[in-house]
Amino acid sequence: MVDYSSSSSSSVQLSPPQHQVFLNFRGKQLRNGFVSHLEKALRRDGINVFIDRNETKGRDLSNLFSRIQESRIALAIFSSMYTESYWCLDELVKIKDCVDLGTLVVIPIFYMVDTDDVKNLKGAFGYTFWKLAKTCNGEKLDKWKQALKDVPKKLGFTLSEMSDEGESINQIVGEVIKVLSSDVMPDLEREIPIDDPFPTGEQVPEAAPDSPPPLFGIETRLKQLEEKLDFECKDTLTIGVVGMPGIGKTTLTSMLYEKWQHDFLRCVFLHDVRKMWKDCMMDRSIFIEELLKDDNVNQEVADFSPESLKALLLSKKSLVVLDNVSDKKQIEVLLGESDWIKRGSRIFITTSDRSVIEGMVDDTYEVLRLTGRDSFEYFSYFAFSGKLCPPVGTFMNLSRLFADYAKGNPLALKILGKELNGKDKTHWEEKLSKLMQSPNKTIQDVLRVSYDELGLSHKDVFLDVACFFRSGDEYYVRCLVESCDTEAIDTVSEIKDLASKFLINISGGRVEMHDLLYTFGKELGSQGSRRLWNHKAVVGALKNRVGAVRGIFLDMSELKKKLPLDRSTFIKMRNLRYLKFYSSRCDRECEADSKLNFPEGLEFPLDEIRYLYWLKFPLMKLPKDFNPKNLTDFNLPYSEIEELWEGAKDTQKLKWVDLSHSRKLCNLSGLLNAESLQRLNLEGCTSLEELPREMKRMKSLIFLNMRGCTSLRVLPRMNLISLKTLILTNCSSIQKFQVISDNLETLHLDGTAIGKLPTDMVKLQKLIVLNLKDCKMLGAVPEFLGKLKALQELVLSGCSKLKTFSVPIETMKCLQILLLDGTALKEMPKLLRFNSSRVEDLPELRRGINGLSSLRRLCLSRNNMISNLQIDINQLYHLKWLDLKYCKNLTSIPLLPPNLEILDAHGCEKLKTVASPMALLKLMEQVQSKFIFTNCNNLEQVAKNSITSYAQRKSQLDARRCYKEGGVSEALFIACFPGSDVPSWFNYQTFGSAIRLKLPPHWCDNRLSTIALCAVVTFPDTQDEINRFSIECTCEFKNELGTCIRFSCTLGGSWIESRKIDSDHVFIGYTSSSHITKHLEGSLKLKEHDKCVPTEASIEFEVIDGAGEIVNCGLSLVYEEPNHVVVERNCKGASSRRDMSVGESILSIAAGYLSNVLRFLWLGVVFFLVYGYSKFFVK
Repeated sequence: MVDYSSSSSSSVQLSPPQHQVFLNFRGKQLRNGFVSHLEKALRRDGINVFIDRNETKGRDLSNLFSRIQESRIALAIFSSMYTESYWCLDELVKIKDCVDLGTLVVIPIFYMVDTDDVKNLKGAFGYTFWKLAKTCNGEKLDKWKQALKDVPKKLGFTLSEMSDEGESINQIVGEVIKVLSSDVMPDLEREIPIDDPFPTGEQVPEAAPDSPPPLFGIETRLKQLEEKLDFECKDTLTIGVVGMPGIGKTTLTSMLYEKWQHDFLRCVFLHDVRKMWKDCMMDRSIFIEELLKDDNVNQEVADFSPESLKALLLSKKSLVVLDNVSDKKQIEVLLGESDWIKRGSRIFITTSDRSVIEGMVDDTYEVLRLTGRDSFEYFSYFAFSGKLCPPVGTFMNLSRLFADYAKGNPLALKILGKELNGKDKTHWEEKLSKLMQSPNKTIQDVLRVSYDELGLSHKDVFLDVACFFRSGDEYYVRCLVESCDTEAIDTVSEIKDLASKFLINISGGRVEMHDLLYTFGKELGSQGSRRLWNHKAVVGALKNRVGAVRGIFLDMSELKKKLPLDRSTFIKMRNLRYLKFYSSRCDRECEADSKLNFPEGLEFPLDEIRYLYWLKFPLMKLPKDFNPKNLTDFNLPYSEIEELWEGAKDTQKLKWVDLSHSRKLCNLSGLLNAESLQRLNLEGCTSLEELPREMKRMKSLIFLNMRGCTSLRVLPRMNLISLKTLILTNCSSIQKFQVISDNLETLHLDGTAIGKLPTDMVKLQKLIVLNLKDCKMLGAVPEFLGKLKALQELVLSGCSKLKTFSVPIETMKCLQILLLDGTALKEMPKLLRFNSSRVEDLPELRRGINGLSSLRRLCLSRNNMISNLQIDINQLYHLKWLDLKYCKNLTSIPLLPPNLEILDAHGCEKLKTVASPMALLKLMEQVQSKFIFTNCNNLEQVAKNSITSYAQRKSQLDARRCYKEGGVSEALFIACFPGSDVPSWFNYQTFGSAIRLKLPPHWCDNRLSTIALCAVVTFPDTQDEINRFSIECTCEFKNELGTCIRFSCTLGGSWIESRKIDSDHVFIGYTSSSHITKHLEGSLKLKEHDKCVPTEASIEFEVIDGAGEIVNCGLSLVYEEPNHVVVERNCKGASSRRDMSVGESILSIAAGYLSNVLRFLWLGVVFFLVYGYSKFFVK
């Protein structure tokens, strides 16, 4: 029988899964913006979503990997700061692994980042990646690079600054629903929907009653293992075949043996070496007799002399399989020194313990689990009497759930399938429910073999992981559960030993556990009341003061009322290691007080405690008898504590502390000996006035969060050499900042009362993010910030007293984001005031532009000092977003950068002119662009023409690529500005919101490049400010042959700040016509029509987001002539020249500049002639 399988996985999934969608993203960049909107949209449609805030703070993201495995879809959201996070990349590696195994669908989303930068690790995205790469080893780096290579290749979504975020989210949600509702088990090897394995309609075959089951997915594994034979190698090769119990090692090697045994003169397959060893039947002579069975030897092996036996064995090459080996001694007994094996022989050793073959094999092959499709088919084969046809109706969904539970383990799939064969729906459902608590007895017996061979400490660690830490960071889990000091280099690691035995899995630096092992371990762990997590069992143990308890996890949301407890509740639990009182409904202060009450106080003699998490701890401090000498992770969020405990205690092992939102906390002296502390979260500790000077001994501290510590006034003088992240957001009493680490990478001073920055900040040469938002007292930014070579993001938004900016930005070569909105700057930064017309300024300008070459976003909004941008801003080739909102004295905009995607000039009341052309055109990756001129009521008609002309040329350039690469229906370019009329060049216009017209024959040929759409919107006088405004345009083209194509695109835009539109506005969008052209061309070829075929067109506009009424609309077809001249054709087939090609437009610009130069030279000549004549006549 076929009996094979795959590697470990995650938690038990019953219908519906705990999390259908996993969001992989850079939290500090996207959590409170795009991701929060996406999460809400998904939940509105009933989709279960997991994002990392759903994990408890104390676990520090420790469950993320199991959540990935529990999910059906992962949304990988790439952003500019994505690659600065180990977490993001490790999650991505896990996502790729799950996709490769066929258990997960991944949809990449490129959020405000070039897809090319992601795929090729270029630009800012690549810069942060290669910087991070310097801190990790080669194996992890290779996995990151491979994940970043594979995942972005999947079909996904791109959002630029010009994208309509709301519409994009709707599209993403739609795609997620489509995948979730398709009942498809993703399979990278064969992409056939699981609910239709035979889509061609042929009759479904049935297996012969006595035939072995089909080889679902084993062909690929067999081919991979055969490559290990490597017959070109003339030496003897020993190959290890490893994998978890039931994964199919024996089946795979049996098939390989049957296929290749005829290529060797001596062959032996020694079955179940483990059992032979246990039954004391292991004898090398039996093994030798098997090898010589075809040699017609007339004497017993024992009668041979060692020399003659060795000579006989060396006469022929051998194929040997040692199956189910469990100890190195077994290999030594059977193979000895291997000096009797002829060169060219092949030896395969199968084992569930990788450590058994370490140093004894030349190569190793790990048998992975079956893909989703193969798992389903393998289970169905046994569950439905050997039929290869797929189940239908309810049994289809139930079969998928059973296959998902087994997570690709063939043994489990076969056992469950046979057990359910012939049973009714009720029995299936009851069995599925039972599996959540305990595995099948036969499966349990198989797993028990490996468990029983463990030592006592290894058993404890296995059960601790299964019951409390089934998924988490490897270092974190090791610190909590292992018996020895994890910092020692040569220490024994139970976690690594368990991984080598495939009882847990370590992937991407994360500890995980397969569902089968998880339920097996939890059942074992619950025996004897040593590990408790069921709320009834926990309450009983607390009331009865049960001793010998190792771990307690209590979900207080399951308690219906407060639970009063005796002060001696924990008196007998001196060996308690893990204690967690939490709420699965809300980990914040949204509900009532803690459900646990100790009216007479608390005795807490927990000498062995390593993990303590107590939400809303009710006492002012921990009891005197509490001993934190083994405490590693300490969490008291939203507690009533004023200090941790009396005096100083031994806290040498303490690494993670979370005291967030403990509003009465005012004393941290209890942490003075915590020299190993790595993360300290004090967010919302509003009574904390100072940090102890002794904190300088915390040389391992990496992360310090004091957000919202409103009473904190000053930081002590110290240098925390490991500190990388310091958060002082909204510490409103801090008036003076003190540098406490020279190695800071992220510094948040936003919302503080600092008046100036200290000069020693120049030491922060590793600083990447400096956030000074809403520092209302900050009057100036010192020049030394220009010396911070690594700075990528500088935020000065809302610094209302900031009047000068003397930073030499041209030296900040890594700067990508510069936000200066809401400041009181009297003059713009020096770089922004160069006058390139002066020859003496050109060298300095060139140096400055080079310094800003990496700038992606520039925000100058809400500044009344700017009247024009007198710089060659068009040289900022990487600039994607230029924000000029509410620059009320701005009168003109110069030539813009070629890669600009969003220009927001809303509320620039005096703006009259823009450059013509607005920017030089450059072939770049297709992105949606938006130029927003809402409420620019003084914009001249010439400027509006320049905007639409540029939009048309840029869209046409993008449209050429659309035709080659496959078109999209989304608008390529959107522009809006004040106005009440459809521009006159739109050759079809009408009142209202719909257009009906009959297009001429051959209107849709290969010269049609774009379709221009226009809507004039009137806004109500009483409208409130709106966050976004969108117009959906639905287009339908139907010809006389019956061919019909329908698509929609969105005009309008999402903007960062809400705004009120105070007059009628024109919205223009250009969309590629390539999808229409290809569709209609195909239909004509299919029907072999060469005659003229007119087409009826219907275009309807509708406001779908925001308030407004469409009063006029228009349509124009934009053609490209053979010489690349853009023309617009009217509905009668006549053509009129509209614009030039990209190349011609650039030549035109150059010619224009040359013409101006010659004109000035001619004027100079005339001037001197006139001047000379006048002097002559005067004389």
